[in-house]
Amino acid sequence: MPSSVVIAATRAQFPGASLTIAGLSVVDRALKQLGLTPEIRVVVVSDGSIALPAALGPSVEVRAVAEADAPAAVAETARALDAPVIGADLVRVDRSRWDGLRVVDEPSRRAAEDAVFAVLYRPDLGFVARRLNKPISVRLTRYFLVRTSITPNQITLFAAALGIAGCGLVASGRFAALCLGFALEQLQSILDGCDGELARVRFQQSKLGAWLDTFVDDVLNVLMTAATGIGLHRAGAGGWAVGVGIAGAAMLILSNLIIMRDMRRQRASGDLMDMVWWFSGGRRLAELSGGGGKPSVGSVLFQLGRRDSAIFLWLIFALCGGLVLVLLMAAIIALCWFVASVIQLFTAPAPAA
Repeated sequence: MPSSVVIAATRAQFPGASLTIAGLSVVDRALKQLGLTPEIRVVVVSDGSIALPAALGPSVEVRAVAEADAPAAVAETARALDAPVIGADLVRVDRSRWDGLRVVDEPSRRAAEDAVFAVLYRPDLGFVARRLNKPISVRLTRYFLVRTSITPNQITLFAAALGIAGCGLVASGRFAALCLGFALEQLQSILDGCDGELARVRFQQSKLGAWLDTFVDDVLNVLMTAATGIGLHRAGAGGWAVGVGIAGAAMLILSNLIIMRDMRRQRASGDLMDMVWWFSGGRRLAELSGGGGKPSVGSVLFQLGRRDSAIFLWLIFALCGGLVLVLLMAAIIALCWFVASVIQLFTAPAPAA
């Protein structure tokens, strides 16, 4: 990785630099993206034709030149710093590469934006997330959220409120209420994708956001398992339903504590997919879920227990009057995570390189 990068912000880049992609101008996008790597010095060679953001990071330096001298100044600065040159009209979809898509007009802007949002379909997505949740959440992010001042963490908290309300409705035991409750859980699952999408396309990723997202999902999983047992009991089942729901919730709490402990030990981002597990063969879950390597018992269980898949199936079961199936599946998932977490506690696999 180079220690310096030169951004050419000259008349030649003017047609596309100020066009907007995912709520950011192309030049602002380039600066924010480079700002995610603060150890890189960014030198902007500007002839004044392109409006730069008012707030520039501490690693950004602007060198003003005359318009006639701009091309030579860009080349000379790059040679002196031994640095790659990025046009202010260039959209880098892959942060590890210095090339990208040049934006010069509306068709190229649209193509670049398509590429930016296509990356959100990560290879580690589960079947329901890829086929149902993600197409909806990406459209919400692209055509609505990026046009607002809403932050990713605000989306996380709003979705959490919907999920908690859904748990309350499920616990009532009334058919119409519990169906609405599971529908709210499905909506929360969809919005759960929007916060990460917005953070990525706006370059607003943070450890706090990753931990908050994980914490909310963990709390909702616990509440939903307990609520299902209570709701089934109120719908006429025996006291066993409450017992199974509370036992499942307790196992999830213990497994969550073990997972959080191991996330800190591995210095993971707060995203479960960033962890290495005893069954993942030294790879992060994101790599395991991407389809590489031979599937193992652990990886199959992980895929079956993915939150997006479980919530969607629970909604279908609830609509069909199968609340017992919801509780049974929730209890099995809780037991699997509990067993996997206990094994994790005693094996302590090394973090991925």
